[in-house]
Amino acid sequence: MQSTPRIWLGDDGIMRIEFPQDYLFTLKDVQELNRQHREIRSECGPLLVYAMSVAEAEHEAKEFASSDGAVEVVSAMAILVKSVFTRAMADIFMKFNKPPYPTRIFTSEADALAWLEPFCASLREDGSERGESA
Repeated sequence: MQSTPRIWLGDDGIMRIEFPQDYLFTLKDVQELNRQHREIRSECGPLLVYAMSVAEAEHEAKEFASSDGAVEVVSAMAILVKSVFTRAMADIFMKFNKPPYPTRIFTSEADALAWLEPFCASLREDGSERGESA
């Protein structure tokens, strides 16, 4: 069973983060994910967050996720939720810690990926390189 968040770059150019079941998202986690994100791809690009199984997120983690240091590598973020509870958590994040880039909440992965696709196109137009998927 996965015990830590997983981060990878898909072949489509979208960075992804997936959390284990009933996960408590901490400041340490978001800082480590930001470090790993920069190792995988240092340029700005779209991000899909699989937040279906996040049980709770520390206030400091949500603040860091919207800070200058975290946002400089994200051009747009789609948050994928499945339950009323995770939807409510995502809504609270959006209300109090809204990132300065386009962010939307989805219940369908296909819809989230379709929404993020134009942000991948801008990466390709800029000539930025895509990393390999893990």
